[in-house]
Amino acid sequence: MLLRAQFLMLCCMTACGCGDDPGAPPAAREFADPGFVTTGDVRLYYALTLTNDLPPAIAGSYDIVQRPNLALLAITIAPAAGAGTERLTAIELQAEAVTLIGERQALSLRLVNEPGGPTYLATVTVRHREPITIEIRARTDTGGPEINARWTREFYLE
Repeated sequence: MLLRAQFLMLCCMTACGCGDDPGAPPAAREFADPGFVTTGDVRLYYALTLTNDLPPAIAGSYDIVQRPNLALLAITIAPAAGAGTERLTAIELQAEAVTLIGERQALSLRLVNEPGGPTYLATVTVRHREPITIEIRARTDTGGPEINARWTREFYLE
């Protein structure tokens, strides 16, 4: 009896495995992160770029060491309706990197005063094909709304 049941199960599994070719997998979605979030009348811009992708002159001007597993986080804050040249100063700004398994690392943000206003920079260690989530919390006014950004990136280092 047990042998018949096993034989019947084997036949069913074989029949289910037959059929048409499933074809190619669907194409991957394009990276569609806008690079900013807007809260009220304030817009927070962010970018995470591998330091090896930066021109050496730019990396050097910000004292950034270029390594294959190091990314640069750049943050600017501006009025949402502005022309994009005026930047705002954050009175509170925090950024964290979160690994795939939930380990959190507070990022050390460095203020860089530029002609258009402040830019905030931090370096983040990344791993090949391991997603990393960046969470940013900022405020430009005491009592004003908190601006939150959260996004995930994956880098291919090889």
